[in-house]
Amino acid sequence: MLAPLFVSLSLLATVDGAEARPWWGPDVAASLARCPERRADWERMLADVPPERRPGAAYLMRDLPLSDLKELPAAELSRNLDLAYRARDSVAWGGRIPEEIFLDAVLPFASVTERRQPIRAEWLAEYLPAVKACRSPGEAAQVLNRRLFGDTKVRYNTRRIRPDQSSRESIAQGMATCTGLSIMLVEACRAVGVPARLAGIASWPGRGGNHTWVEVWDGGWHFVGAAEPDDKGLDHAWFADEAGGAIRDKPQNAIFAVTYRRTGDYFPMAWEPAARVNAENVTERYRRPAAIASPKPAGKASVAIDVVKGGHRVAAEVEMIDEQTARSVCTGTSLGAEVDINRRLSAEVPTGRDVVITARHGGLGTFAIATVGEDQVLALHLDREPTPPSREKLAGLLSDRFGTDGARREHAERLLTMIPFHDSQRAAAWDAYRSSPIHAELKREFEARRVTTPHRTSPYLWRHVGRKPDKGWALVIAMHGGGGAPKEVNDSQWKGMFERYYKEHPEAGGYVYLALRAPNDEWNGFYDDLIVPIVERLILQFVLFGEVDPDRVSILGASHGGYGAFVIGPKAPDRFSAIHASASAPTDGETMGENLRDTRFTFMVGSKDTAHGRADRCQAFARQREIWKEKWGGYEGGFEWKPDVGHSVPDRDKVAELLRAPARDAWPDRVVWVQSDDVIKRFYWLDSPEPADGTRIEAVVKHNAIEITSSRATPLFVWLDAPLVDLNKAVSVRLNGVAPRVLSPSPELETFCRGIEQRGDPHLAAPVRIEIKP
Repeated sequence: MLAPLFVSLSLLATVDGAEARPWWGPDVAASLARCPERRADWERMLADVPPERRPGAAYLMRDLPLSDLKELPAAELSRNLDLAYRARDSVAWGGRIPEEIFLDAVLPFASVTERRQPIRAEWLAEYLPAVKACRSPGEAAQVLNRRLFGDTKVRYNTRRIRPDQSSRESIAQGMATCTGLSIMLVEACRAVGVPARLAGIASWPGRGGNHTWVEVWDGGWHFVGAAEPDDKGLDHAWFADEAGGAIRDKPQNAIFAVTYRRTGDYFPMAWEPAARVNAENVTERYRRPAAIASPKPAGKASVAIDVVKGGHRVAAEVEMIDEQTARSVCTGTSLGAEVDINRRLSAEVPTGRDVVITARHGGLGTFAIATVGEDQVLALHLDREPTPPSREKLAGLLSDRFGTDGARREHAERLLTMIPFHDSQRAAAWDAYRSSPIHAELKREFEARRVTTPHRTSPYLWRHVGRKPDKGWALVIAMHGGGGAPKEVNDSQWKGMFERYYKEHPEAGGYVYLALRAPNDEWNGFYDDLIVPIVERLILQFVLFGEVDPDRVSILGASHGGYGAFVIGPKAPDRFSAIHASASAPTDGETMGENLRDTRFTFMVGSKDTAHGRADRCQAFARQREIWKEKWGGYEGGFEWKPDVGHSVPDRDKVAELLRAPARDAWPDRVVWVQSDDVIKRFYWLDSPEPADGTRIEAVVKHNAIEITSSRATPLFVWLDAPLVDLNKAVSVRLNGVAPRVLSPSPELETFCRGIEQRGDPHLAAPVRIEIKP
């Protein structure tokens, strides 16, 4: 305690032998008493203040925030004092600034709670020449608002570290939000003698959201948005109308301006609500009768949209759709992180109605479905699932989409065409399809153990073997021998195939073992052009009603059934994880073996099985497979040649081999499709609406580039999904060497629904379908 006392006494000057008292009054002394440990520092600084600047020093010290009293270097405050007076003496309007305005809005070294990192000296040197010719502080403020943020390369962006950044922090990041930008403009204005201060509101009446801007004194107080110069001058900003509806007597909805002096009111600071910065209520200056007396039309509410990615707003393509009429209410671009958070794309919508809002940005898309009740802000997150209420409403649309009411279905299709696809919708769409009443006839067939198409009907027998795997049962479809024989012979072969031909292998995984009866007693009952639709409908029955995993379906047969495997497999390899044929051979014009590149295929024949050239034809097929494999890769599986064996081959354990094969690859990056009929229109991710016998299509995908060659100029479509390409990036497609077509995929939920409907398989459906024109 001795050192402060000694210093304080030493500051008492003597004049003609009489002791002189300090020049500052008791109010300053009381302020210093709040921090005794630094009192000496501050008294030394005050003692050195020239007489003409003492009012300013006293003003600063009287209400100096306690944190600054404890931590701010005294020399820094002294320098700030010098720079403020120097600026006032250097500008044309300096002498017209009232003393109380100068003290309160030019002299202070900070605005609110920002870090104390002085920049006044630098900006005085930088911008004084730029405003020398200005005739008023208002004119100078507008010059600074146009230059400052370009010079410093600071832009509005919600990615900034904190709201109350100092000017130096904002410059270092190159970004700030409304408070940080306003702090910068106030600091630059004060540096060149322009009275300026922060103004703001805690919550806009009616919709919420806080905002900060700048007030500039020019014969009175005027407002301006920081980094938002307006050609019309001061008192023009995007928030003017909303400020006109502020409410003086509701602190949350009132407008306050920062003052240095104590007033009993405090500036609203959402980032640090407990902090206290002096302010005055200036609401009445902003009130506009027109803003107050212009309520929204009865029965309407404002819906505003934010689109967010990685926690920050982005500029996305947005459409708002009236769910009832399926008509667009509003289209536009949402405002990104560089635009004030209070500004949003919005539209007025009738209350009590559902609106569907869609957003697309950078290859990503999302949606929301909301009931309009009152003014609201909806945030659509591109990197999150839609909200539970939106998903629930979407489930209703999907139910209509796969329902039996034609009008409701058509309405749902229109809406779903507008909704961007999101991964979370896969299960929802499949669940809606699976539970649809459109499958009533299919369910009756399943319960009757038969499968029917417009041209064929086949009964079947089935049983479970082993325990059901977590993803569902595997399905093994077995086809019997016989063929061109009386019905009783084929019936006997069918029942034998079910009861005793293949051994059970529960250790290989739980499965449904199914023996399919040929639809007729013809020689080619299992391998004509119309057999594949029967098999696909059979698989659908068990996927929908039998808890079968569509990625674990295999098919095999012996003799007549083996011929069926040689035909069904190449026609529809995308349906199977593995295929096996025994005691049979390829069929000319039907067995397009190239098509088996991406599905495991095995075949077995005895050396003595020479009827119909079976042994020779299998050997030739095996040699051809090796050629294809060398050319294109793939062709897993192989040929089993059984010496000294006739038509009865040792294939009873083949079910275990098929069950142990890898799951189906529904999205291979290379496919070879040789068409053998006009029935099969889909092959993996290729879509040929007009297939023709002999048409050859080869397609390969690499790094989002698709190369296709086709032997026939025919309509062709490509279905795209994430396993094949990155849907967030551009895709190039080249057909027959012509210059590639580059496009940006736009995944749609309705496209995925159409794929499910066509294929009856959630893993073969896709959200993008592209036409490839010859």
